[in-house]
Amino acid sequence: MGQAASGGLTQGDVDEVIAASKGVFNQAEIEALYKRFRALDRGRKGYISPEEFLSIPELSINPLAQRLVRAAECPNFRDFVRLVAPFSPRASRDDRLAFIFSVYDVDGDGYISREDMAMMLKQLAGSSLSEEDTHAIISRVLAQVGAAAATSTSTSTAAPLERLDLPAFKRALAGADLSNMVVEVNVDL
Repeated sequence: MGQAASGGLTQGDVDEVIAASKGVFNQAEIEALYKRFRALDRGRKGYISPEEFLSIPELSINPLAQRLVRAAECPNFRDFVRLVAPFSPRASRDDRLAFIFSVYDVDGDGYISREDMAMMLKQLAGSSLSEEDTHAIISRVLAQVGAAAATSTSTSTAAPLERLDLPAFKRALAGADLSNMVVEVNVDL
């Protein structure tokens, strides 16, 4: 594919990965991410195992770490870059919301169902929420999203929602501050 740009990546590889990241990373950041990826891929297998993935300190302390590991499914470098792209300061709000949605869509059916929400609440809150509290929170969220959808479409009554698709999820988080969902790539490694 041409001359090597950095430690095993050709310029063509770098260009492909930049495109796969929707352009949120530049060449220096791709090269720094590749160094990090290779450091995590201890056996030089070409992918990161769940154990290697959990060795990232920032991830290992996250209550959703196991869910993120399952969502990643032993990523190769291109998948790794796609996985971290929503955390770039240059990522769009829509890309960040789509990423969050994919994490909460536990069964991968394109919807966040009551069951998906219950599983995520259990992972986030542990045993501190009772079953009744969990169901009450989920019902409240779905009712609020349904009411917001009715308001935005000028209908007077809102049918209770049982699940969220991506557009409903985006509406539900329209006012959410996602500014803390940023990780800078250190290019001075």
